[in-house]
Amino acid sequence: MRYRLIALDIDGTIRSLDHPLTDRTLSALNAVRAVGAVVTIATGRMFKSAISSTTELNLKSPIISFQGAHIADPESGEVLWHQPLTKAMTLTALNALHDWKGDIVSYHGDRVFVSKVTPWVKAYSERNRGGLEVVCDLKEMASRNPTRIVAVGEDSAVEHLTTQLNEQFGSELHVTRSLPQFCEILHPEGGKHRALAWLCHYLGIGEHETIAFGNGYNDVDMLRWAGLGVAVGDAVEEALDAADRIAPPMEEDGVARVLEDLLQQGLIG
Repeated sequence: MRYRLIALDIDGTIRSLDHPLTDRTLSALNAVRAVGAVVTIATGRMFKSAISSTTELNLKSPIISFQGAHIADPESGEVLWHQPLTKAMTLTALNALHDWKGDIVSYHGDRVFVSKVTPWVKAYSERNRGGLEVVCDLKEMASRNPTRIVAVGEDSAVEHLTTQLNEQFGSELHVTRSLPQFCEILHPEGGKHRALAWLCHYLGIGEHETIAFGNGYNDVDMLRWAGLGVAVGDAVEEALDAADRIAPPMEEDGVARVLEDLLQQGLIG
């Protein structure tokens, strides 16, 4: 059995703000493509932000962004698959967040929508290169079917909120925690694992032929779903528990080391 698709989380898995993509990682990914495997990314970033943060990868295959609610061609920008929230889902989510004291962000296209601009909102918008728009009430976004809603706050509060919303909505919404301070709400058919399943079907690749790398709470389902789920060594405990294999930390080129090992064994391509 050989692996034909490699799916990579970005932040904390192959790079970070303080740790850019390394030559070793780029070399390993080029070697993977040279033997015929597909390389893609599966990230919580907005589409344009995902592309700009991985320009060195020279991606050709469709990529997964917006936490698994969106798949698009990285060259043409053509959207191949999209699971935005419906009007009813949007209103349900915002009603559940009525008493939330932190920031709430709604995403539509490559723009972020807020009801107030805080220092965090301004910095986040600039960092992710998305347009920022202020509305009087985020419920105005319901008829526009936003791709996702994110509640931002202190780690412990977000952890509690994520648990609470999952208990409240079950399969009615996909609720996940990405960064410790982000609670993300998506269409129930969203999520990195569901997007990866769609992409595999689109490319004619089997689930068992897929490797997924990740480090966060939002990667847990994807790591469980993939034929080989690999968590980098400094991942959250839930990701480590879900993984089939643990790679060295990002700072030690964990992704590259695993790929090099599998290439040496002839298990990719």
